[in-house]
Amino acid sequence: MTDALSRRAALRTAAGLGLTAGLLTRGSPAHARFAPTDVDALKALLIVERNAIKTYQAGIAVLAAAPSTDPLLRFRGIIQAIAQHFMAQHSDHAAKLALFITRQGGADDVGDGTAQIPADFVPGIQNVIDLATNAEKAAAIAYTDTQKTLNATDNAELAAAIGAVESQHFVVLNLAARGFVTPAASTVNQPADALASVAARFVPTSFAITIDGSPGLDDETLLPPYDVTK
Repeated sequence: MTDALSRRAALRTAAGLGLTAGLLTRGSPAHARFAPTDVDALKALLIVERNAIKTYQAGIAVLAAAPSTDPLLRFRGIIQAIAQHFMAQHSDHAAKLALFITRQGGADDVGDGTAQIPADFVPGIQNVIDLATNAEKAAAIAYTDTQKTLNATDNAELAAAIGAVESQHFVVLNLAARGFVTPAASTVNQPADALASVAARFVPTSFAITIDGSPGLDDETLLPPYDVTK
């Protein structure tokens, strides 16, 4: 076994032990790989994901219509590219949740979702960032709360793998919303399509750990550790 594979195996083992310990501590059986009793909880998370997709779609439309007087107009391209990247990851989450639901005898019957836009929302690039920040915060909380109720290890692992990414989304957006980060000069006045590869670096995988063939941060082929010996 190579050093890289050894590290990855150790990380996965440690993560598995940590998750199992947490589940057992709360008194859940956590023995079955799947549990039909988890279907309703997974459906609730699927609604969260599809609502997020619709919210991002609405936000991207606002970005596209931003007037020339918007103070953040020069950053519209990178903001839209990040929004599109995060929305695609929510689509990955929704697809995986729907797959797990049907595997456990459930039906994907929750609909396409609804954009979570306040009635008094004021269109503007800053408000789109804030809107997405609020949505990602709510999603991160929903996954954390739901994980505590799940009975099957595979379902809990999926919730953990997605919930950690929602938290990553929230951190990135919250830093931008509060003005702690400023896009690089090379992104100024650039269209979103030209910045897709840049946006993809912010949250590089849709899942925190490899789930059912979908790579996570533990995939050292995709994301090798940084060399700290240079």
